[in-house]
Amino acid sequence: MERIGKIFKFMKEHGLECIAIKDIYTIRYLTGFTGDSSILYADDRVAVLITDGRYTEQARSELKYCRVMEYKADHSNSIWETVAGLVGTNRKMGFDGEAYSYDDAKALQTSLPETIELVSVSLRSLRSVKDERELECLWQASKIADGAFERLLKEIKAGMTEKELAARLEYYMRSLGSEGVSFDTIVASGHRSALPHGAPTDKVIEVGDFVTFDFGAMYNGYHSDTTRTVVMGMANSWHREIYTVVQEAQYRGMKAAKPGITGKELDAEIRGYIESRGYGKYFNHGLGHGVGLEIHELPNINSRGDIPLEEGMVFSIEPGVYIQGRGGVRIEDTVVLTREGAHSLTTLKKILTEIV
Repeated sequence: MERIGKIFKFMKEHGLECIAIKDIYTIRYLTGFTGDSSILYADDRVAVLITDGRYTEQARSELKYCRVMEYKADHSNSIWETVAGLVGTNRKMGFDGEAYSYDDAKALQTSLPETIELVSVSLRSLRSVKDERELECLWQASKIADGAFERLLKEIKAGMTEKELAARLEYYMRSLGSEGVSFDTIVASGHRSALPHGAPTDKVIEVGDFVTFDFGAMYNGYHSDTTRTVVMGMANSWHREIYTVVQEAQYRGMKAAKPGITGKELDAEIRGYIESRGYGKYFNHGLGHGVGLEIHELPNINSRGDIPLEEGMVFSIEPGVYIQGRGGVRIEDTVVLTREGAHSLTTLKKILTEIV
């Protein structure tokens, strides 16, 4: 009831008489519905989930504070005509334009009376501060991922391929209770560890390689996101130098994250440290991103992060250094912001791990 009430409050604050929400993550957050291909319509009288026959019974079992209406999926505009039939005398409708395709937005507009004013709004901020139930799900997802990686660490050997390691890691996450992977697992070794999003290949892991693992589990729809980099065999001076820079940057990011700082300021502070160590041009992505029902959501922890961070926000802190042709390191924790600062949901150690 509290969550569905957020949409009524949002409409009032933005001068809207009704709204048609398409984003499946926002719908899940507001109502508890876990299906897709649906629209959540709300005005000052009612909230209605409009769905098709595949999800009608599921929706009725999952929703407590929202009506369920089935549309007939017999032609492409049926769902929009059903929305239009609920509008009544309302004249100003909001819609989450980020979730609509051009064709969907045109179909909605065509189905509505000409007297309706359509206003594109962003609803992403509704989910930026997590409640206790959400934090529990995020913690469970991180616990699953941590346990899976600890199992994998005992098995990593030179001669295995990146694909084999990714498959084992995903299997262990599944076996520990993950609903799926948060994103396509990244395993990148040797010179390929300089690729921030290096998809696993048939490359064989060799002694002397950095091996970067970026992975996440899902629990009750919520994601985890963790990155650890290990070295095969004994680390040399270059391994230790680059790893220490990233490790210190990540530590500083954890310490600097406080309520009131913006994502842009946090990113700039850690980027400045990496630049001071001579590796600034090798840090080529944002410091982090919000994590929740989506793997990338608000708050932005990068140059676009203008919003002051608040208690209850959950985001990643993931500095990296990537040297083309040689290798790279990234260390990432997902954290929840508290009054005292960033508390990591990730419990894996961050010292340089040598696989010998």
